[in-house]
Amino acid sequence: MPHRLNPSGLIPKALAAASVLLLGACVTSGEKATVVQQPKTPAVRTVSSFTEALRCMDTLMWNHGKRDIFITSNGIPDATGKVAGGTKEMLITAVSRMSERSSAFRFVDFEPTLDDVNALYWMIGVQPNFRAPSYYIRGAITQLDDNVVSEAASAGISLPTVDLGISADQVMSVISVDLNIGELATRQIIPGLSASNSLAVVSSGKGADAGAVVGKAGLSFNVSLNKSEGLHQAVRTLVELSTIEVLGKMTRTPYWQCLGIDQTNPTFTAQARDWFDGMAPSQRVAYVQRVLAAEGYYQGSDTGQLDESTRDAVSRYQADHDLIATGRIDFDLYQRMLAQPSGRAGQTARIQSVSNAGGEGLPRAAPPTGAAASPDIVLTSERGPQPRYRVGEALVVRVQPTADGFVYCYYQDAGGSVARIFPNRFQPDAFLQANQQAEVPPGAQKPFNLRMDRPGAAETIACVVARDEIGTRIPERYKTEDLQPIPGASLADVLGAYGSIQGTSVKSKQMRVQVMPAVSAMR
Repeated sequence: MPHRLNPSGLIPKALAAASVLLLGACVTSGEKATVVQQPKTPAVRTVSSFTEALRCMDTLMWNHGKRDIFITSNGIPDATGKVAGGTKEMLITAVSRMSERSSAFRFVDFEPTLDDVNALYWMIGVQPNFRAPSYYIRGAITQLDDNVVSEAASAGISLPTVDLGISADQVMSVISVDLNIGELATRQIIPGLSASNSLAVVSSGKGADAGAVVGKAGLSFNVSLNKSEGLHQAVRTLVELSTIEVLGKMTRTPYWQCLGIDQTNPTFTAQARDWFDGMAPSQRVAYVQRVLAAEGYYQGSDTGQLDESTRDAVSRYQADHDLIATGRIDFDLYQRMLAQPSGRAGQTARIQSVSNAGGEGLPRAAPPTGAAASPDIVLTSERGPQPRYRVGEALVVRVQPTADGFVYCYYQDAGGSVARIFPNRFQPDAFLQANQQAEVPPGAQKPFNLRMDRPGAAETIACVVARDEIGTRIPERYKTEDLQPIPGASLADVLGAYGSIQGTSVKSKQMRVQVMPAVSAMR
């Protein structure tokens, strides 16, 4: 029988009687009430051995201009079946602590299984404000050797990552955690972005001590565990240590600084050397130009060209930092800049920087603004500067000038049609202030979409910027309505029209978008 409200608002008789009995009952006062149960262990805030290292990573990400890298994970399952812990929440907490100030990482609560990836692309279509993660973290508790040594008079154990001696009446357990990073769109694990760490928990009497080792460094980190915390706190310690390592590698930031490891440690010198060798020459120059600009040695933009002004700035920086003033960009210069990022570089780096296997993922600092500053432009997407999308997905373009200027952006689809996408009827003002980022399409509701529809195609976004309102000075044939194809025009024609304008400096950037087949077509 359906429930109905009492139209008179009166309390039913049975309930009224119960209320009278309750009012007439004897109730013990709060002061005399007997405490039936109290918690035996007071609640404490979780502070692990790597809490300060996570804060350090947050500052490091800020200084290196890392921001808004969307990641996800389905947790770190226990492959041994012996530890039941909320490893996914531990991972989220670690990522959150690394992003409080820098906003370096955005964790998307999403399970990256194949079926859920299909749901992801469906969700993008129906939830315009949903941000798809670019990367996912996977891993497991891969080893738990419980009670390796128990009640031994004296013994020792030697493993690739642990070397400990055990005294009388001690129990030792060894735990290992492995983490890797993959690209969500392709489901490919990115080579080199991995961490494998082990921790030995040695229990004796009422206390417990532990030693954790970064596998490749051969260095020990002494941590403290309470006996009541047991293996779960040890797992948290390993999760935090491994998260610092893999995300530091992914963003190419010197994470070893936050672990108290010297810059000259051979393992991490080799890591920095790998990063340097993996960069194209133009990427090396652009990185150095950004750091030099942030330090006040260089007044230009990050063109990636080693011109005379850049050589002069490099020489002055080298002379001031105890390096041989050659004017050349070598590993010693890169390592010095990597070791001591400028605070000003962090304050001026406002690019949405996402690192991937083929990109540099390095900080981008804006040149000084002012009357004489000619704006350059930073062009990227919510998936980085070299984005890949599947058929049906919608592209979000992010553009920002390095100085005050007027910005115009165009989109060329797979068929060659070109349309102006910024400014548009929803974003009518072409003027952007220095380091002001515009998203196209704008807002959470996205009044229009740039949706991919041809697999295997390469579509292109191009933007131009100048100090003057150059959009009014191009030929009339290119001044068509926004979001509509420009008849008979190619992207090269449009860019050429802007480039031919006299009396002002016009800078342009292009971003190619690779379109892949839909997930359902691959199954």
